[in-house]
Amino acid sequence: MSRASMSASYDFSKLDASLDKITKVAEESTRPAAQAGIQVFYDEARARCPVSDQAHGRKGGQQFQPGNLRDSIYQAFADDESTPARSVYRTSWNKAKAFYGTFVENGTSKMAAQPFLRPAYDAARNKAAQAARRRMLADVKKALKS
Repeated sequence: MSRASMSASYDFSKLDASLDKITKVAEESTRPAAQAGIQVFYDEARARCPVSDQAHGRKGGQQFQPGNLRDSIYQAFADDESTPARSVYRTSWNKAKAFYGTFVENGTSKMAAQPFLRPAYDAARNKAAQAARRRMLADVKKALKS
């Protein structure tokens, strides 16, 4: 009985180099991609934040101009929670500039809640994830072309 055999070999070094390049670019892109995502959420939170018609504050206390709460919304990189493979950003309002944001978001015994941060998250969650993916994909495609 005769036997037939076949042998094949392949040099994976170019493939390995390409995969290493993709991994490196993806790691370098986590922060810009996360920022692209948080920007969507930040913009949505600012757009949903209620703005009073006139200055407000406590009697005899500090006065806050219309838009103060909206203007205190920030986005910040969370360095202590981030790693080379994971970048974390936070969005909230600056409690030193607008301590009353919690009252607006959650309400008080004298004031109905006017939530804006959680609804902004719910509305922007998918768009933010898409923006982050688009940014990372663009970075990887750019690196593969070079």
